[in-house]
Amino acid sequence: MLTAAVQSNFNEKNVDPKDIKRFNKQANEWWDPKGVQHGLHAMNYMRVPWVLEGLKETNYISKDATNLEGCLILDAGCGGGIYAEGLAKLGAKVIGLDCARELLEVAQNHLNTQHDIKDKVTYVCETIEEHCLKNENKYDAIVCSEVIEHIIDKNSFLKACIKTLKPGGSIFMTTISHTFAAWFLYKFMGEYVLGLIERGTHDPKLFIDHKDLAKILENNNVKILSVKGTTYDFYRQR
Repeated sequence: MLTAAVQSNFNEKNVDPKDIKRFNKQANEWWDPKGVQHGLHAMNYMRVPWVLEGLKETNYISKDATNLEGCLILDAGCGGGIYAEGLAKLGAKVIGLDCARELLEVAQNHLNTQHDIKDKVTYVCETIEEHCLKNENKYDAIVCSEVIEHIIDKNSFLKACIKTLKPGGSIFMTTISHTFAAWFLYKFMGEYVLGLIERGTHDPKLFIDHKDLAKILENNNVKILSVKGTTYDFYRQR
């Protein structure tokens, strides 16, 4: 099921029309594992089990749990649904939130072909700032993957995410760090040399160092339990 908020309600500070237009344009390629979003497909092998292990480590679910049955998860910035479907296949119920309407239509169309999980995912077209007003303390976990580096007001975005989280729940985030290495790999090599990412996708000024991200989370009463670094091998994906 796909629901939509009124477009004019979108928080202009955190919704860049150029980003929405760019992501909508990629909609038809989103589910091609060798296409423009091949990186997100590859990341699912890491980020889906990461949620299961993280909730076990905090004792939110049983240590011997093998799936996410009974967990309600918010995918904030879900795009075309790659992460949301991965979590649903592991047993979770997922709300996928995004402002790119055409991408959500692609996500819904793909979900309709996944008969084992099509009742486990609901897509909503609205901002997290809107969503948190009517969904406080609702989710067992929030995932926010490759999103925060596109957000201008990161404090507003994260504060809204946290407001929707149940006490004791967890937020799982992946993002591009604000380092020269990240600029070189993702902006220079990924966009301009190898052409594996559409030019203009990333604004390095919006990248955030993990320490600064942790500070925002801690200022909103979130305890940081784990920080891990990864590097994407663009050459192997060519």
